[in-house]
Amino acid sequence: GDNPAPEKALSWRERLKAGLARTRASFGGKLKTIFSRGKVDDELLEDLETLLLTSDVGIEATDYLLQELKSSAKRNRLETPEAIQQALSDALYTLLQPLEEPLNVETHRPFIIMIAGINGAGKTTSIGKLAKYFQAQGKSVLLAAGDTFRAAAREQLQIWGARNGVTVIAQESGDAAAVIFDAIAAAKARGIDIVLADTAGRLPTQLHLMEEIAKVRRVIQKADP
Repeated sequence: GDNPAPEKALSWRERLKAGLARTRASFGGKLKTIFSRGKVDDELLEDLETLLLTSDVGIEATDYLLQELKSSAKRNRLETPEAIQQALSDALYTLLQPLEEPLNVETHRPFIIMIAGINGAGKTTSIGKLAKYFQAQGKSVLLAAGDTFRAAAREQLQIWGARNGVTVIAQESGDAAAVIFDAIAAAKARGIDIVLADTAGRLPTQLHLMEEIAKVRRVIQKADP
């Protein structure tokens, strides 16, 4: 018989959209179940705390949201799932609103953005997106391959830079601070608007790596006060 037609491969954007939809549905479904009790009691707060922490909301933000929900329950007698959800939504909005400020890159030239985070969080991918975003605004961009631990991260940036006509400053060895210092010097010499600096993945508990980030920051301030 005839072979079935092969399924069309999804683009990365479609895959991302599908993945986010699954995450949203799973998180939203769990929230609905928690809120369905219709009252803010210790059990609800405990379940909500577990859900927020396992969804990488972070300890400080989770504490803030739980406190706000408790206060709101005292003030407004939250007695329906909708009211509880709205109270959490309001608390989230208050928490995130200050981050809405647009990034003003006109204050300094070169404007330096250092990307830091845990392994696999998408730092290198985000740098590509930021570079595209700034290029679309007519800005010149230079990339610093400051992840000196993973050769693959350096290569990923170099390939992306070559494809998109963006200079990438990298070293075969050496530390992140040296790479980023070189990148700032190159950006100044060429009149580049924005430097995007990649760094190696790290956890807050890895003190030697946290110290490296502090060193990179000091080097940036020294190279471009």
